[in-house]
Amino acid sequence: MGSYLPIYGISCILMSQFLEKYSNDLVALFVMSMVVCSVVEFFTSYILEKIFKIRWWDYSHMKFNLGGRICLRNASLFGLGGVALIHFINPFILPIMNRFPSTLLIIISMIVMGVFILDLIISIVTLCKIKISSNRYTNHDATEEIKKLVNDSLKKNSFLLSRLLNAFPKISGKNMKKIVTLKKVSNEFREKLKQNKIYLKKYQVKNKR
Repeated sequence: MGSYLPIYGISCILMSQFLEKYSNDLVALFVMSMVVCSVVEFFTSYILEKIFKIRWWDYSHMKFNLGGRICLRNASLFGLGGVALIHFINPFILPIMNRFPSTLLIIISMIVMGVFILDLIISIVTLCKIKISSNRYTNHDATEEIKKLVNDSLKKNSFLLSRLLNAFPKISGKNMKKIVTLKKVSNEFREKLKQNKIYLKKYQVKNKR
């Protein structure tokens, strides 16, 4: 849950690998960057929604959008970003990087990759927590399962879940509409848990009689 957005990183890698030949043709570079980044964004949105039943971003309110997954404005910004990356940034950075020993670059790359993989694992685990929350919390009251999930999962991962929601402020979906935010869910079910504890005590007293 760090400051990494794989969708942008993957797009930058793809543009650097395949669009270098357009570096001197700014119009073609702009258009191709739009295409590459929009394709990545579209399929990322589609796959995430199919897996987690959640729409992480929605451009339906914007003009010239495709299924709410991509839109012309963002595609244009991606195009400008591609031009900046391929035509200006890479020619400046790559010669500097080539001055460093290859061994040092490999070590730095391995460290960065290790941090990224760790962050990715934590992100996936947190996403699974959200899926569990949205699938189970809406159909159960204060059971042992809720008690365990609320006290163990939400409490331990509240910071990570907050980071995730901050990263995707327009997150939406059938499940997320029901829980609004995980912080609110945590508070609501803690309150329900207290209420059900009171109910269970009364029930136990009644049975003893």
